[in-house]
Amino acid sequence: MKGAVVVRPGGSGGGGSGQPQGPPANPDYGGFFDNVSNFDGTTVDRTGQDTVEISVGAQGNNGAFAFDPPAVRVSPGTEVVWTWTGEGGGHNVVSDGDGPLDSGSPVAESGTTYSYTFEEMGVYQYVCVPHESLGMKGAVVVGGPLEGGSGGDGGGGGRGSIELSGPQWLLSGSVLLAFFSPLLFAAVMRRRYREQPPQMGTDDDLERATGPAPVEEAAETEPAVELSHDEYDPKGTAALVAFYFVLIGLLWAFMYFVEFLGRVSVIG
Repeated sequence: MKGAVVVRPGGSGGGGSGQPQGPPANPDYGGFFDNVSNFDGTTVDRTGQDTVEISVGAQGNNGAFAFDPPAVRVSPGTEVVWTWTGEGGGHNVVSDGDGPLDSGSPVAESGTTYSYTFEEMGVYQYVCVPHESLGMKGAVVVGGPLEGGSGGDGGGGGRGSIELSGPQWLLSGSVLLAFFSPLLFAAVMRRRYREQPPQMGTDDDLERATGPAPVEEAAETEPAVELSHDEYDPKGTAALVAFYFVLIGLLWAFMYFVEFLGRVSVIG
């Protein structure tokens, strides 16, 4: 797809690490910027921001015929807003070839804006149709290095990245807590059951312990039975623990499909 190389799950581009991988630190624009005077080879890093602004009609290409910055990297889910300066005549923002960007007919009025929210990782190239031959071109790179500086290999944990995979994910604190909490619950309930005082015995037990009571003072009493809601129930506890493990297994299966099958491919 010319002008919008989109990274999608399920193919090459995932690198073999089991994680979705965005565009590299230094994308290959394939000669797209060869005649753009205000592009120095740097892709400005704006990852982690909710909104990024690009000027339309900035100085460059022998006049006000440039996008500033011409190439910018953002995180998935970022809204990019193009703002017209009012200089250089009528401009528009249109994807180079197939792509999602199309601001419509050229506009010259200052303060005009056009926005698009990028959800999928990839390299999106665009032009100003009236001034494309002059070099009024731009690119938005979605995904890739985070918090590592422009063009760097930084591996920060900003939005749009997946840090935990494989053993690291399995050893995360929340997963360990969820996995072992039913065992801890069963141990606590068993200990409480063992620490409960013995129930009151019958009259025969009392007689063996203290000797026979005088006949004239003997009185027939009903055995006292103590009922407690905290009494340990082995079967109920086992059923609860089994249900908890089934729940954890379902959560693991869900995370597998979300994280490990989220591999990417380059379609273009």
